[in-house]
Amino acid sequence: MKRHLFIVLFLLIFSPPAHACVGKVLNIGVVNTSEGQVIAEMLSSLINERTGSTVAIRFYNSEQDLSAAVNVKQVDISVENTTLAMQVLNRPAVSDADKAYELVKAAYEKERGLVWLKPFGFTHSNAVESPSYTAAVLRIDVLNNFPALPRVIGKLGNVLNDDTYQKLIKSVESGEKPKKAARDFLKSKKLI
Repeated sequence: MKRHLFIVLFLLIFSPPAHACVGKVLNIGVVNTSEGQVIAEMLSSLINERTGSTVAIRFYNSEQDLSAAVNVKQVDISVENTTLAMQVLNRPAVSDADKAYELVKAAYEKERGLVWLKPFGFTHSNAVESPSYTAAVLRIDVLNNFPALPRVIGKLGNVLNDDTYQKLIKSVESGEKPKKAARDFLKSKKLI
């Protein structure tokens, strides 16, 4: 018995640390809202199930806090919308969602070393703001190390429309856990 205990202790002390399948944890950063929680859980489940990568979610109080975390590389994948991205870039609002997406996509890559993926299939719009696309945004080095991510994340764009998205948010705001809502939705679409 003592010998077995000694072997276990020896292995624990001298074994190299275990890593995820790809050797790194991917950190998803979102603003801590119902919307952010649902999208983050969807991304986390989808990436983990499809690639075997370990994923952690980090919640931030504001878009500015999220942007600061991205700048210091605490976040590998963020979820952002074009209206707020224009504010981060100190650019005036653009009423055309397609034009805003192209502007932030080009500016983020050139000025911040970040790549906007294809937008999800829903838009944010209310009485105050123009329609705004939401998309996953990756650091260029993350994209280089995980080239399958755009294809994997892109699967959400084909199934998340405005109606479906609003139903998911309402279910979370009514008390359903974001992780359960996200996983149930992904399973219903046979994505996991």
